[in-house]
This record gives sequence, structure tokens and C-alpha cells, in this order.
Amino acid sequence: MAAGTDDLVVRRVFNCPKRTLFDAWSQPSIMSRWLFARREDFCESTVENSFAVGGNYSIIMHLPSADVRLFGVYTEINRYNRIAFTWSSPVITNSRVVLDFRELSANRTEFTLTHSLFPSDDIRAEHGEGWNACLDNLENRVLVLNG
Repeated sequence: MAAGTDDLVVRRVFNCPKRTLFDAWSQPSIMSRWLFARREDFCESTVENSFAVGGNYSIIMHLPSADVRLFGVYTEINRYNRIAFTWSSPVITNSRVVLDFRELSANRTEFTLTHSLFPSDDIRAEHGEGWNACLDNLENRVLVLNG
């Protein structure tokens, strides 16, 4: 593999059922409440999707400096186990994201996000920071309220 193309892998264990976590990634009304790549200056994102293989999604993050549009196509959906989609933004085109959900117990789920096809190490690092902020927001703004 060439430099800058290593996959970004983020693993977390969430204190919630697998179905709750899966729904947070598939329902726009929930996604808009946490899918924001900053912990501070939080603002709900605008999310639209057609949650089916071949369906499109669009996320507009309303950052203080500008709106940022992210978009792609769902390539795999295995309900409550896996979601895969392409990911495009102003700095990356047609990268791939795979989300895996593994039930550890009734209220604990291991979550793995694998993001691949980065054009550079810098963009990979930026996405690592962004995904971790999003997952912090998910845990603190959605899952805590459902717990």
C-alpha cells in the first residue's frame, strides 16, 4: 500500500443495544442530532437519505465558517450488522466507509468504522478527528438520552 492510503479504523463499545446504534446511522431524524464533525459550536446537520442499497444520502454540516456537504451511495446494508457506503466531500471523492455492529450483550455493542481510499495521510488524519468527534456527539447527544 502506498503512503496515505492506509485504512482508518475506529472501534468503540457503546452502552446500548445494537438496534439503537444501527438506527442512529440509518434514520435522518436521529443522524441530524449527532453527525457533526466538531465537539464545540455544535449545530444540527441537515440529513437526507434513501436508506437502501443504491440509495443516496446527503449530509450538510453547518460549521461556523461555512456549510460542508458530504454525500454518497449506500453499497451494502445488512440490517443491524453492517452498513457500507461511498463517501465524498470537498476534500475526498468516492472513498469507502464500512460500519460493523457486533452485539456484546443486550445493552453493549461493539462498533467498528473502517474508512478507506484516502488520497493522503493529512486527509486521513482529518477524517479520524472528524469521525471521533461525531462518535462523541453520538454518545453524548443521542445515546445518553436513550439510556
